[in-house]
Amino acid sequence: MKKRVSWRVVRIIAAAVFLAVAVASFTGLAGMGAMLLHVQFGPALLKLIAAFSAGTLAAVLGIVLVTYLFGRFYCAVFCPLGILQDVIGFLSRRKAVETRNFAWLRYAVAGVVFGMLAFGWTAGFFLLDPYSGFGRIVASFSLGSLVPLAVITILAVWKKRIYCTAFCPVGTLLGLIAKHGVFQLRITGKCVRCGKCVAQCPSGCIDLDTGTIDNERCVRCMNCLSRCPLHGIHLVRPERGSVPVDASRRAFLVGGGALIAGFAAGAVLAKVGMRKFAEFAGRFRILPPGAGSAVRFASKCTGCQLCTANCPTGIIRPAEYGAGPVSLDFSRGSCRFDCNRCSQVCPTGAIRPLTLNEKQRTRIAEVHFIPQNCIVFQDGEQCGKCAGVCPVKAITLRRTGAPRVTPSLCIGCGACREVCPAPEKALEIREIAEQTLLRS
Repeated sequence: MKKRVSWRVVRIIAAAVFLAVAVASFTGLAGMGAMLLHVQFGPALLKLIAAFSAGTLAAVLGIVLVTYLFGRFYCAVFCPLGILQDVIGFLSRRKAVETRNFAWLRYAVAGVVFGMLAFGWTAGFFLLDPYSGFGRIVASFSLGSLVPLAVITILAVWKKRIYCTAFCPVGTLLGLIAKHGVFQLRITGKCVRCGKCVAQCPSGCIDLDTGTIDNERCVRCMNCLSRCPLHGIHLVRPERGSVPVDASRRAFLVGGGALIAGFAAGAVLAKVGMRKFAEFAGRFRILPPGAGSAVRFASKCTGCQLCTANCPTGIIRPAEYGAGPVSLDFSRGSCRFDCNRCSQVCPTGAIRPLTLNEKQRTRIAEVHFIPQNCIVFQDGEQCGKCAGVCPVKAITLRRTGAPRVTPSLCIGCGACREVCPAPEKALEIREIAEQTLLRS
């Protein structure tokens, strides 16, 4: 008993540490913590698809290998949204109950998401990836954070980890791997059907009537092992042919059909959506340095809000209602010339990882001078603050004292607008179709 309790305690401690790191990172408090979050499965997979690297490959394969060997420990220890559901479920004080196996639902959802992903659109991941969902909840206080928080809270209070077992595409993929994994949780002959394990299972995957545990849905929380008074549950390597398998024709057809139908639907949505997306993406044209174009950025961004949380000036803001990619709000300040933080923390490559020199030469917007707003013309006063603060010397002063903007030098950082003393800013930051890298 002592050994079994220790496994649960270790899991809880590890999960608590990682949750603290995730919260600190998404609130801009932990620089290294943000880098640690790059090992999250969803973002690592998307980044691997976008641009192959040894680091992302190792992260994806490492999670897959651990899942194949021991089951969905990733969901219990490293997924911040999964851990948040455990916290909410614990605070609710409601006992868990056996949950129906919504195989058709989770396969259909996963099919749609991965179908869209296969055809170049991350919209499915944007909505359902647990990492990104957690980021939207923690990074900013808005309707876009309150809605997913409310949904997760209701689901966690109702059925504990029902989101992980019925909706999460990452959980579905890892569950399929765990289903055929090396070590499985099994109920032994010592079981007396007391029901204590069922009351503690957040996945609702223990069926005492048949004496089986659904290892596909099990998130390896270890609650059942610690609560069983007779040590009737073990994590073992089953003998070949001893694993109960639902091989019914109906189950196979329903699950496989839902997956195929979902994938086809996702492919159609991606094809149609990407053609229509340019108009939608045009609402978010002023983007962080390294984003490229609006369509490119929105097709890769999962909306995790890690860039929002780590922007030192706070000008990277979530889209309205949290329903799309981020954009730059220059009314809050400017894009610091000596900062490339957002490109370093982006886990998917939606914001390309720029060196500081590259960032300082990336044109993200253009500046337009509005003479009638300038105090040189309004009040006849001398100013020159915009020229003095421009880091690339794209603004010079005319003989009259009015600023002159050289578009070929301007990177659109907004520093000039920030220091403009006019009540109605004399310098306006406008979007451009695509970011470009200026010559050094």
